[in-house]
Amino acid sequence: MLSLALLPLAACEGTASNGGRDLAQAVEGHTWLATTIVGKPVIAATSVTLKIENGRVGGKAGCNGYGGPVEIHSDRVKFGALFSTEMACVANGVMEQEQRYLNLLQGATRGEVRNDGTLMLTADGGAIEFRAQ
Repeated sequence: MLSLALLPLAACEGTASNGGRDLAQAVEGHTWLATTIVGKPVIAATSVTLKIENGRVGGKAGCNGYGGPVEIHSDRVKFGALFSTEMACVANGVMEQEQRYLNLLQGATRGEVRNDGTLMLTADGGAIEFRAQ
């Protein structure tokens, strides 16, 4: 049986350079697969994803699913309280990677879709790099 936990996320604001497009237009409706979290490659055989659609964010944090509200206005992103399932994963480092990922989402201040199509979310503690799936 899965249970849900609420993860409060702080308001996230920042300026993004998205090829002249609004950040929402650049990310909306795509599933983004994380490739690095704070410069470390995502652990093999785990899937860390982000999808923003119709004011909602959701995905997999490596082991658990998560979701909740999100607002994007121009370059500004504001995540509301997220829910997360609470399954334990025994593979080495997966739970630590998941916590690092969720903490970075909470502290994200900038989003940018680069010319090569990668999405970068940046926080004081580092960045998460995604590619569109």
